[in-house]
Amino acid sequence: MTKFFRFFNNNAYLLLLLYCSIAGLLIKFEDSYSLKNLLSRGTELRAFISQRLSDINLYFNLNEENEKLTLQNSKLIADVIAQGNILRDSASVNHTARFIADKPISFTPARVVERRFNTRENVLIINAGSKQGLEPDMAVLTPDGLVGRVIQVSNNYAKVMPVIHSEFSVSVVSGSNNTHGILRWNGEQEQIAQIHYVPLSSSIQAQEAVYTADFSTFALRGIPVGKVLEVVPEKQFYRINVLLGVNFSALTYVLVARKTADPEKVGLMRDDTGENQGIQSKNKP
Repeated sequence: MTKFFRFFNNNAYLLLLLYCSIAGLLIKFEDSYSLKNLLSRGTELRAFISQRLSDINLYFNLNEENEKLTLQNSKLIADVIAQGNILRDSASVNHTARFIADKPISFTPARVVERRFNTRENVLIINAGSKQGLEPDMAVLTPDGLVGRVIQVSNNYAKVMPVIHSEFSVSVVSGSNNTHGILRWNGEQEQIAQIHYVPLSSSIQAQEAVYTADFSTFALRGIPVGKVLEVVPEKQFYRINVLLGVNFSALTYVLVARKTADPEKVGLMRDDTGENQGIQSKNKP
C-alpha cells in the first residue's frame, strides 16, 4: 500500500497530464459538436434571410414590370382607339378615311388606392392628380374598356365616378351600325348597364360592341364600353342591356386620357340659354 501511494506521489505530474489530456479531448468533442450545431443553424438562418430578400426583390421587380406593362398598354390602347376610329369612319364615308385628331392621345397610368362601393354611389380614388397633369372630366379606362371620369383632383390623387354610379351617363354608339344612345347604370347588377333612347327603327343587335361616341362631353370617342347582351322592344324605344367590359371588383390599374372636351363644344351642348345667346350675339356682325 505504501508503494502504491508513493507511486501516485512520484507520478502526480503524469496523472495531471493524463487528466488534462482527457479533459482536452472532452472539450474538443464538445466544442466540435457545438460548432457544427452553430454552423448548421447559421446556414439555415442565412438561407432563410436570403430567401426573404429574394422574395422582397421579386416583389419590387414585379411592381416595376407591372408599371412598364401599363405604360406599354397605354400606347397600344391609343393606337387601337385611333385605328378603330379610322376603320369606323372609313365604313361610314364609303371607305374614305377622315380621321382628324386635335392632338395625339396620351395616358397617365395610375393605381386604384381606395374604393367606396355601396348600393349606387360608387367612387374610386387613384394615385395621380394635378401634379401628374390630371383635370376633372378626363376619361378613365383600362385595356378592357371605360372605367369612368375624373370628378375631383388634388395634388397627387383624383376621385373617379365609375360607370356603375347612379349619376354617370355617357353617349355611346354601336360598332356595327352606328346606333347611338345614352349609357346609364340602373344600380342593380354590377356588370350590366343600359342604353337608353334607342328608337325601334334602329337595327342594333345582340353581341354588338359598344363604344363611346362623339356626343360625350368628357370621353374620347372610340373607347370600348362593352357588348350588347339583349335588345327588347318596348313602346317607343328598345330596352338594351350591355355587359360592361371592365370588371370593377378586380380593378387595380387604370389609365387616364389626358384630353378633355373642347370647351366651345361643351358650351354649345349646355342647356344654359344665356350662355348660348351670348355666343350667338358675339357672332353677329
